[in-house]
Amino acid sequence: MSFQEKYPRHYYANYEQVEITDGTDWFRVYRLPGDVYAITEPKHCQEVNSFLIIGSQRALLWDTGEGFFDITEVARNLYSGEIIAANSHSHFDHIGCNHRFDHVLAYDDPQARYTAERGAPHGLFADQLNPDMFIGGYPEGLDPGTFFVPPYRIRTVRDGQQIDLGDRLLEVIHTPGHSPDSMMLLDRTEGILFTGDTFYQAALYAHFDCPEFGKSNLTDYLDSMERIQSRIGECKALYCSHNDLIASPDRIKEAADAIRGILNGTCREKLIVDLRHVYLEDGTAIVEYPFRGFSIVCRD
Repeated sequence: MSFQEKYPRHYYANYEQVEITDGTDWFRVYRLPGDVYAITEPKHCQEVNSFLIIGSQRALLWDTGEGFFDITEVARNLYSGEIIAANSHSHFDHIGCNHRFDHVLAYDDPQARYTAERGAPHGLFADQLNPDMFIGGYPEGLDPGTFFVPPYRIRTVRDGQQIDLGDRLLEVIHTPGHSPDSMMLLDRTEGILFTGDTFYQAALYAHFDCPEFGKSNLTDYLDSMERIQSRIGECKALYCSHNDLIASPDRIKEAADAIRGILNGTCREKLIVDLRHVYLEDGTAIVEYPFRGFSIVCRD
């Protein structure tokens, strides 16, 4: 079943939608517990979620979306003060409006610098710009024949660093595995863990091995999940960067157990990967392991 057949996703009904006027009809915004807005892009197959986290002195935009339309206009309609931006990692679907900021916070890793210097060239998107990747075909104003993400500037952060929003501190946690520059943000005051692409309730990609996406590593992935699991008592909710907006913290243990099972060979059920999971890699070398509510795509 394609993502078009599942549109609109049933789980959006669980959240309070906020009406916005940005002239595009592209974004959908939801108000979440903990003074957070989810800015979603449900009409593209990536189904990216960015989060605007509100503090007393400034707000932080966690990822800047796919860049098809200006997410900063939406963010400024929701918050009138200073907005800074940070990336969960440097894959193309999370950096689309980075160039609209003076700089973006990114994990101190060569992968983040590589992408910042180059942006995301048109050719990187491959079939992601095909009309069947969009609900209702191409949105008005998007030129799929020329679209690209420009280079941008970053300011690096490290593991354990605190991002101060005023009355709200967000702790950087390095979580390599999906990509070497992946990180999460932990808001201990509100009990929210912003997971990026390291966990969400869909296909988790652990198969990349190319300059554009970096190298995935299942051993690093497991180390990251076990580290997060050791701190899960500080969390009430996971705020996820794809598909359903909120997940239960106990899903982290499930994901850690799943990765551990793949590494030790106890997971027997696997599928030849669906081609929609493949970007620059050879799909014949990739498999997908299904679990409860998520799967793991990795090299065989």
